[in-house]
Amino acid sequence: MYKDLKIKKILVALDGSENSKRAVDYAIKLGQELSADVMALHVVPAGKYFPEENPGNATKHDYAYLDNISEQSVSAGVDLETQIIKAESSVIDEIAEYADKENIDLIVIGIRSVSEFRYMLGSTATGVVVNAPCPVLVVK
Repeated sequence: MYKDLKIKKILVALDGSENSKRAVDYAIKLGQELSADVMALHVVPAGKYFPEENPGNATKHDYAYLDNISEQSVSAGVDLETQIIKAESSVIDEIAEYADKENIDLIVIGIRSVSEFRYMLGSTATGVVVNAPCPVLVVK
């Protein structure tokens, strides 16, 4: 069964934090090694401003890291699509639903915060691991 396993579509969930940038590094490297497409997804939490709804609140700096990711993928020769969506429910549900809808083979996500319990993941990473329709690689 695993001999036929092909990873063709990788989703990297990001929020602009240093840990999500490390997750992007992993996703692009995996995309390069596996000849897979990489999709970078930023989910705006419910209640936060969304660039298309109120462009005056968003600054170029807020999403400048997406341009850097695009440049990084071009340098690596990896097809990368970036998308910003607004969470209608939770960020976790949006990531899992997006992965299901887009037939993602692997999700890569960074740990945003460190819990007081050394071996526990952050709440978003934990939720994605539990709810994802595919394997999840967690990057710290």
